[in-house]
Amino acid sequence: MNKSWHHQRTLRKQQLLKEIRQQRQSLSACSRHWLEITQPYDKGWQVLLAFKPYATLGAGIVLFYGLCHPKKFYRWSRHMIPLVGIMKVVRNALNKS
Repeated sequence: MNKSWHHQRTLRKQQLLKEIRQQRQSLSACSRHWLEITQPYDKGWQVLLAFKPYATLGAGIVLFYGLCHPKKFYRWSRHMIPLVGIMKVVRNALNKS
């Protein structure tokens, strides 16, 4: 009885180890697939982070100009809003083709 119990326990251990090995292989394959899918987004994010200091400097300059010339800044911002919309339409059209 003791030997059969030990044998069953050994078989169960081998079965569990085999199952763990398969799960690890599956997890590894899924993680590689996930990295391949998200690679373009990661590259885009890195590009955005590269321009962060310039964007911060530009925002500071625009803010300072807006504080010194509020009427001009208001008019300028009203002209820029449609341009941003046009840029989005053009970008979407280029992405579709």
